[in-house]
Amino acid sequence: MEGQRDDVAAHAPPPVRDRRRALLADAALLSVAIVWGLNFVVIKDAIADTGPMTYLLWRHVLAAILLAAVMPRTARQTTRRDWLYGAVLGSFLFLAFVTQTIGLQWTTPGKSGFITSLYIVMVPFLYWIVTRRSPGWAQVGGAVIATIGLGLLTFRGGLGMSKGDLLTLVGALGFAAQIAATGFFAPRTKPAVLALTQIVAAGVLFVIVTPFVEHITWDFGWQAWAAIVWTALSGTVFGFMVQAWAQKSTTSTRAAVILGLEGLFAAAFGLLFGLDALSWRFAAGAALILAGVLVIETLPGRGGEPNPADVLPRAD
Repeated sequence: MEGQRDDVAAHAPPPVRDRRRALLADAALLSVAIVWGLNFVVIKDAIADTGPMTYLLWRHVLAAILLAAVMPRTARQTTRRDWLYGAVLGSFLFLAFVTQTIGLQWTTPGKSGFITSLYIVMVPFLYWIVTRRSPGWAQVGGAVIATIGLGLLTFRGGLGMSKGDLLTLVGALGFAAQIAATGFFAPRTKPAVLALTQIVAAGVLFVIVTPFVEHITWDFGWQAWAAIVWTALSGTVFGFMVQAWAQKSTTSTRAAVILGLEGLFAAAFGLLFGLDALSWRFAAGAALILAGVLVIETLPGRGGEPNPADVLPRAD
């Protein structure tokens, strides 16, 4: 009888309060995806004034200060091992943001957003390289679909990619490496600790490297400073806080699918502000990339295992 009661409870619908919390969590994650999509437009405009490395320097320094301020206990409780994990993740973030942001100078917000979303496609294959555990057929099929979409979106009159699209693709690989490494480190420490240490580590790298490639200044217009403050708050601090809260009320797969919509919103804002041009190649390529991402996120991997990309919180 007790086994029967357990079985009934296992199949009972979730309480109304839990369903409402899940819907609220999904809505909050959707707001993050919208903000991240908008930020492709904001960043493209800002780096025309500041330069890509100077923008990234001030954004990450400010984000690190803000995160430490809202999580003082976490900042005090970090260990040497936590900082080692953060240094690894921060290095991947540094690579990802540098190549993505420099590439944005020579591509459009919509294309940048969709190419960046390919990190979801790359993560299972990075796990394959490291763990020798091959991805399932859904991951392979999704990768093929997304790769065809990438070709339609980026190739023009031959097999070459533009400099901006190629740099953005390298950035997506950097984000994939950061997500894969987060999957290894997450069981060993708290998500908040990983988020803080990697942002601080990335900020330190920008402080060290930027003087060698750009003249560091803060003498630019208020619009550029507004973009730096906005993206630090919305892209990093707000994004992290929402993810940290939402993971208690929704599944990691649903969260990853919703956050993966940032490319769609980047294209929408790019079209709205006249930075993207709608064509059949753009629409078809974007649709195939989005379809490939959804296939990988919604279908189980080999043996029913979840997608390794389903790791929260994600830094952006």
